[in-house]
Amino acid sequence: MTKSPITSKLKSSTSHLLVLAAYFLLTVLMTWPTVLHLTDGIPGDGFDGWQNYWNLWWSKEAALVLGQSPYFTDYLYPPAGTNLLFHTLNIFNFGWTLPLQLNIGLAVAYNSIVFFSFVFAGYGGYLLSLHTLSQWRPPGPKGLRPAAFGGGLVFTMSPFHLAHLLGHMQVFSMVWPPFYVLWLLRTLKPWAASPPPRYAPRDVALTTLFLVLATLVDWYHTLYLLIFTGLVLLWLWGRRLPALRNKNTKEPAQNQTKDLGYAPSALLFHPLWIVLLIGFGFALVLSPLLIPMIQEANVRPDLETGLAQNITLSADLLAFVLPSEMHPLWGRWAAGIAHNFSSTTSERLIFAGFVPLALGLFIIIRRWVSHIVKFWLLVSATFFILALGPYLHLMGKVVSVGHWPLPMPYLLLYKTIPFIGLTRSLSRYDLMVMLGLGVLVALALAHLSNRPAKSRFALFVSRFSTPLAILLICVEFLPAPYPVSKIEVPQLYFDLATQTEDYVIAELPMNWDRPTPLLHQTVHHKRLLTAYTSRDHPLDLARRTPVFQQWRYLGPDIITQPLEVIAPTIFADYNLRYIVLDYWQMPPGPERNGTEQWVAVALPGVAPVYADDRLKVYQAPPKTGCQPYLTLGTGWSEPQKNEAGPFRVLSTRPESPPQLFLHHPQQQTFILAITAAAPITQKLILFVEAEPAGQFTVTQTYSTWAVDLPPLAGDVVALTFKADDPGSQIAVSRIGLQTKEGQGDWQ
Repeated sequence: MTKSPITSKLKSSTSHLLVLAAYFLLTVLMTWPTVLHLTDGIPGDGFDGWQNYWNLWWSKEAALVLGQSPYFTDYLYPPAGTNLLFHTLNIFNFGWTLPLQLNIGLAVAYNSIVFFSFVFAGYGGYLLSLHTLSQWRPPGPKGLRPAAFGGGLVFTMSPFHLAHLLGHMQVFSMVWPPFYVLWLLRTLKPWAASPPPRYAPRDVALTTLFLVLATLVDWYHTLYLLIFTGLVLLWLWGRRLPALRNKNTKEPAQNQTKDLGYAPSALLFHPLWIVLLIGFGFALVLSPLLIPMIQEANVRPDLETGLAQNITLSADLLAFVLPSEMHPLWGRWAAGIAHNFSSTTSERLIFAGFVPLALGLFIIIRRWVSHIVKFWLLVSATFFILALGPYLHLMGKVVSVGHWPLPMPYLLLYKTIPFIGLTRSLSRYDLMVMLGLGVLVALALAHLSNRPAKSRFALFVSRFSTPLAILLICVEFLPAPYPVSKIEVPQLYFDLATQTEDYVIAELPMNWDRPTPLLHQTVHHKRLLTAYTSRDHPLDLARRTPVFQQWRYLGPDIITQPLEVIAPTIFADYNLRYIVLDYWQMPPGPERNGTEQWVAVALPGVAPVYADDRLKVYQAPPKTGCQPYLTLGTGWSEPQKNEAGPFRVLSTRPESPPQLFLHHPQQQTFILAITAAAPITQKLILFVEAEPAGQFTVTQTYSTWAVDLPPLAGDVVALTFKADDPGSQIAVSRIGLQTKEGQGDWQ
């Protein structure tokens, strides 16, 4: 008696629903007590999570309220705003959770992404493992679905995944990589020695779609999947090359493939054309993002994080076998060792698991002859090596041979591949390590489930190896209780939300960027002077404008105009209304003391308009007159210090000449004073609106020059510096401004 097609489909649908339900229950267990805080908290350590919480809010605000692209905002760093092309915006997650955000709330939307990501990442790993098992043909038909479930479990419940749940939504939303991998394999069939009869257009389209979806979550995923695609092509060519040589048959190669409609060269080149077609579709769909990103990367070298950060955020070799520091039993012991590593918990926690490693090693040894086993070993090993970064790390230190650090293959990629320097956290290559290891675990469990029951032990292994392995993997991956950050916004911000005026808030401390103000902005909807974005904003006001510079660096800077005089004008220019000191963000110590000191300098005698046990709020004083002031433009380094005080390095590159801006000159005549020194004697020329205004000779010792500026019209005047030596670096310790009548900051 044969089963009807309807019965078979129902049984198949039921099995898939059971798999999804099982991954959901495991997600509840592994992230406990997140499920108890769906409306009042998010899982994580209360840092990067608020940035991604803000991402969902801002995308909704941009699309539905402001009617603009979410990839630019002037709600941060006003009035100029900032580009969000390289910010982890998570557009896909925003899109599908928008109805939840509008009807239930932002917290529920965020937590829905958590459960969706863990459940469907597991399901993707399950489907990939099941597809691999169907191609592998284990010794028998038993236990393939449970084995595939174990493979998805290794991927989605890995310590890597759970560690990034601390706040990196763009990383823990790793749903689409396994689906792309699965459909690429379905399309190219790399394990077949001969080409498929035809490539299904639907498979090509779905492969392209999954690559697009992965990119709309995180560009890191795009990089990993492109590397995986290259591995598949190399593997496929290596497998099919012997067919062109015609070693095993006397029949001409042309005759072997003519019935399929292929020339012999199609064995190698047809898969390449399919990959190029996928790439073309991907580039076409995402061209509105790709083109401006490439343009931005070409003109902003600061977007490249540099080799130093790559080294710091590489995986430590020991980290792959060091148990999870989030485990309730041995976590404290493991953390004591992990603290020696060079990165934070979310980046260094890449424990692969002893049970998965043992099962992976077992199937590699047992079935080494299998091309499928070799393929997944190649995938896991390749990404494992890439995760180690430019130089090998062990216990937080770079391994050296003699006096030379031991280089790794990633260093070659860094030197040769354009734009790869935009990536920063190399330990995240572990995503693909765990995907490959998960498939190897599924192969091992399927092999064990189909062992001949020649003894009681063999029978036990056949029946219980998969459930026992799943249980042990959950035990060694368990991070319970998972940290949850409560959504706590002071009442002040709810009160500010009732004010309809458009203005800017400065949340202090701001000596380094914190994400908490982003959480507050989702309530008050006012603009923020500074913010925490995925890439630093080198021209934000806090880096180049007096008053804000002092609040940023908690010390004097090279522009020496009196802050109490120019502060009201600056506050008015940038529409700053409230300065909020958040004492929960700055415990007693130098940071708090410095912040309070420089706020007092800019606001002498001004009393707070609000104070409680957490916040102290000042209202910006009204502008009583328009005071001229200077700001820095491009071409200046961050402030540095020596025994003489602060200085900045002025870089005189022709393509980016250093600039200084004079605000509100009002046809007055000024004297500009500059104190500078240089390693070699040279001339420095000052241009005012492209016209030379003066020159002076800079020597190895600090000297001060005064330049008479002509009466200037316009509200903002650009001053530009050029030097004899275009590649020189001149140290400037002081810039002063004085009127011809003697009013100013120097005598």
